[in-house]
Amino acid sequence: MSGTGNAPTDNGGATDVGVSATEIKLGTISDNGAPLGNIVTIPVVTTVIGMMRAVNDTGGIYGRKVVVQDCDSAGDLTRFRGCFKKLVEQEKVFSFITSITWGTGEVHADLAKAKIPWFGSWGFFTSEWKDPWMFPAHMASVHEAHANSQYVRDVFHAKSVGILYLNIPEDRAAVKAMHDVFDPAGIKVVKEIPLEVEDPNETANVVAMRSANPDQVIHFAWSPPMVKWMLGAHDQGYWPPMGVSGNHFAADALGPLVGDWPLKGMWTITSYKVWSDNPEYLAVMAKYAPEMKTKIHHITQTAYAGSRVWISTAKEVGPNLTREKMMDMWESRPWDGGPGMGVTFTWKPAAKGARNGTGGDAAAHDTERCEYEFKYNKSQAGDYKVWIPAPEKYDICDTVD
Repeated sequence: MSGTGNAPTDNGGATDVGVSATEIKLGTISDNGAPLGNIVTIPVVTTVIGMMRAVNDTGGIYGRKVVVQDCDSAGDLTRFRGCFKKLVEQEKVFSFITSITWGTGEVHADLAKAKIPWFGSWGFFTSEWKDPWMFPAHMASVHEAHANSQYVRDVFHAKSVGILYLNIPEDRAAVKAMHDVFDPAGIKVVKEIPLEVEDPNETANVVAMRSANPDQVIHFAWSPPMVKWMLGAHDQGYWPPMGVSGNHFAADALGPLVGDWPLKGMWTITSYKVWSDNPEYLAVMAKYAPEMKTKIHHITQTAYAGSRVWISTAKEVGPNLTREKMMDMWESRPWDGGPGMGVTFTWKPAAKGARNGTGGDAAAHDTERCEYEFKYNKSQAGDYKVWIPAPEKYDICDTVD
């Protein structure tokens, strides 16, 4: 990605909150201090910063350098609220941009009060797709659960499944979405086990799933407890006959953590094609964040796509940069997520009425429908082949909200 080159003599100076004649301030709130933060959350912010460095090195946005200020919420909602207050009231950022934090599911009233957009949010929560102030760039867990369940039904033809889910409202809703697919098809859910992010080990949960003996285990949880579950499954010599599938596992760095045992059969669903198909992203990271070689994952792709569209939009808005003009531009037409990503975002303008109280449709940003299924291929990271397009079926589209 490049900037606008030679800046005009007068770029309009301070055109909005967080915009001066020399810089644009963006905010990220990240759960860097949470378990596996070094391979899950920190790489997301690293991607955003790398993208903006590429822009700044080629002229910035009409002479303005893009500055990214990150605040660590460490997986704690109280700390998240402190970060939000600091970035909005003290640092006065122009907008938020892609990061990983559990706070995106509870920030909606705060965004409306501050009249600040969150662009390229990670989309984990369905509510992000219903918030007119948020522009998600990855599918919500409930949608992924429903789509993955169709995959299990139609591709694997499982007769029974066991479910591991994160013990939060969003993933309890994901379990219901799975039942909406499995129950009418006569697929028996033989075990449902809630997981906590910081459970010390998963030995008992592996024993419970072994006893239930499902054809396939499906996880809609989070990587730290699921890594522990898979290591426990290895220790007990257990793997379900039709393997394991789920979400939030598409990461090269997870290969060395879980090892070869899941090569018996493991799949994961995500919103983008495999990152080896995206030469632009790989080139930017190789130059500005070479440490990302083994740390790219599906939400760093979200950071790339979100940053790319944010940059493109700011260029099209022109020197007189404002939040309102950026939001109008984001909602004006489809935006390509990047070469090789396989995603186009269409945030519809009907959300504007919901923002300003004149009607509209708060759910107008709920437009993404198709995703991709990856298969675990090798445990050694470094050549972008830990995950490959699932040979059984790569793409899967689902219209459920």
